[in-house]
Amino acid sequence: MYREGLGTHLACWLFTPLITRWLTRLAVTTAVILLALRAGVPLDGESIRAWASGTNAVVRSWPIALQVLAVLLLGDVVGYWMHRLFHGRSLWRFHAVHHSSTEVDWLSSVRLHPVNDVLSRVAQVIPVLLLGFPATILAAYVPFLTFYALLLHANVPWTFGPLRYVLASPAFHRWHHTTRDEGLDKNFAGLFPFIDLLFGSFHMPPDRQPSRFGIRGGEPVPPDLLGQLVYPFRKSARPLSRTA
Repeated sequence: MYREGLGTHLACWLFTPLITRWLTRLAVTTAVILLALRAGVPLDGESIRAWASGTNAVVRSWPIALQVLAVLLLGDVVGYWMHRLFHGRSLWRFHAVHHSSTEVDWLSSVRLHPVNDVLSRVAQVIPVLLLGFPATILAAYVPFLTFYALLLHANVPWTFGPLRYVLASPAFHRWHHTTRDEGLDKNFAGLFPFIDLLFGSFHMPPDRQPSRFGIRGGEPVPPDLLGQLVYPFRKSARPLSRTA
């Protein structure tokens, strides 16, 4: 059955994997090379691969499972604060593209502006590399986030029960997309809801779920892909914040 925004969703499902993800990989690779240069690593493949395998002896002594958990936690803390920045006045127009869908499901998960994806992923990668974690973990980390985003946006009422404060669920993230007052600027974490609990932005009432999504107030986001790509760079005299 046809639904509102289906054409744009399908266009995003072509554009995001082919263009946005390519730009993100290029930006992350550039960050790796620049950090390697800063560390005095020669610019040849073997030297960079050796450096990227992990430069922190303490970290490398940890079991791989602990290294992976540390990267996931560090990345989500950084991602949390980047997400909050994108809800601020300066960056909101880039993030508004993602929130513009009035239906939240797996199709809408890839509706995002390239600037949003590139800045968020690079910000998550840099501290991980600076702390000496292996780049091989990062090679799996970014695709994992992509697939987990599909789950988060699924149109299902799952809360993960007793794990509701440990792992981000579709119900948790749907409150982030609602236009209702109680859900505005809540649930920023992509993996670990306890980060929102820690910083006072957790909201997932047990007796109800949101039903209205999209953007409330401000200049409407264009419904087509090209318009959404250009939208953040256009001047606007109308409010630019999430809660306007």
